Amino acid sequence: MRNLKTNRFAKRHYETIAEAMQQACPAAHWDANKRAQFDVTVTALCAMFKSDNPQFQPERFRTACEPGNNVRARL
Repeated sequence: MRNLKTNRFAKRHYETIAEAMQQACPAAHWDANKRAQFDVTVTALCAMFKSDNPQFQPERFRTACEPGNNVRARL
């Protein structure tokens, strides 16, 4: 019998989380530590999503997390 893995996350989850990350993204005038923490959080999310789904595209997600970007855009 084959072991079929089911992904925990779907595209809609990635999009919703990217929207939330846009809201949490430090403004340009915030200190470097806050920006670094944001970047570490995005990196951790990317690692989790990639381990769940080998088709996940980390750079596309990173771009979607930046304020003003379209989270549903095809890159």
